[in-house]
Amino acid sequence: MKKRVTVVLPTYNEKANIERTIEKVFEQEKDIPGFEINIIVADDIRSSDGTEQIVRSLIKKNKKIHFIKVEPGLGVGLIEGHKYALEHLSPDILAQLDADGQVIADVLVGLVKAIEEGYSLAIGSRFIKGGKNHLSFIRRIFTYGASIFCRLMIGPWDIGEVTNSARAFTPELFRKINLNRLPWREPTFIVQPAFLHEAILAGAEYKEVPLIFKNRLEGYSKNKVFNYTYDVITYGIDTRLNSWGVHIRFFHITRRAKTLVKFGLVGFVGTLVDFVFYKIFINSFGIAPATAKGFSTEIAIINNFILNNYWTFRYRRTKTNIWQKLGIFNIVSLGGLLIGVLIVKYLHLTYGDGFVNLFGRPIAYNNFYFFVTIPPVMLWNFTINHLVTWRREEN
Repeated sequence: MKKRVTVVLPTYNEKANIERTIEKVFEQEKDIPGFEINIIVADDIRSSDGTEQIVRSLIKKNKKIHFIKVEPGLGVGLIEGHKYALEHLSPDILAQLDADGQVIADVLVGLVKAIEEGYSLAIGSRFIKGGKNHLSFIRRIFTYGASIFCRLMIGPWDIGEVTNSARAFTPELFRKINLNRLPWREPTFIVQPAFLHEAILAGAEYKEVPLIFKNRLEGYSKNKVFNYTYDVITYGIDTRLNSWGVHIRFFHITRRAKTLVKFGLVGFVGTLVDFVFYKIFINSFGIAPATAKGFSTEIAIINNFILNNYWTFRYRRTKTNIWQKLGIFNIVSLGGLLIGVLIVKYLHLTYGDGFVNLFGRPIAYNNFYFFVTIPPVMLWNFTINHLVTWRREEN
């Protein structure tokens, strides 16, 4: 009787790729004698391009194809797919691949053979002899950077590939992994390095096997570079803190504060713009601090709107167009401007135009007036813009 390897293919709008990917996976069966391949397509409930219809039509011809609908997120697709395999298919090996055609399916042969050699975890890798990475230069830089960061912060150092899904493992290892600690329900690609980390903690004996990684067959990449970078960094910090005995759920907290963090970064840039013009107006034009604050803040408002609209809230659907948002943003920012001006006016009237010596250098009081305004103005701006300017469109 043949052994069984189940291959999970998580999908989200993969109509253009799924049939060819399934065909390529089944072609590997001839190179792993003694094994039968079963495929589980775990389709995101948001997938609406006809992926489900294609897979269901294939199931009518091949009973070794299985289909499930899952909640959003790559991690959900992978974990629910493996759970389905364990509950319904009695696999000897659990495997997973991307459904978008980026990974050449023949890596499955190497993954299965590594498990047969006695390893409990096999990892498809671009970073060992025989592995190839055909992505663009920028995306390769991102891949290398993520790999180095994860190896330094999370470990172990001898695993080079952390960001793709091409893996195989034993059912015994999967059952040992702490799914309560693994952020697999988060709608993020962090599940890939996080799964490796938890597998190592569960005692995995691992081996990397070469794979060829190329651009998608069709469609577009759904990996958002900033968001993934943010998640890799915060998850890396989280695991490091945990290894030191500091348990504060840093990754969980920072994911829910991501919009605020981005808004804060934009605010930091805006603060620099504001401060530069504030000092120019005072030192070059002799304008009073409160008036200078008014002019410099309006310049920063325009700067911040552009960055927030095209970065912080870029993917948020709203009922307003860009000009309406600009108008609302200005009105909201006028509240922040008024708060800032009143604070500076009060401090200026109270403490005047004096100086204080810091490290042997005279620092004007008006510098301190400026920075005191930052926390209350940022709190006002974020709260109102989050709730009004870029308010999510209701379904």
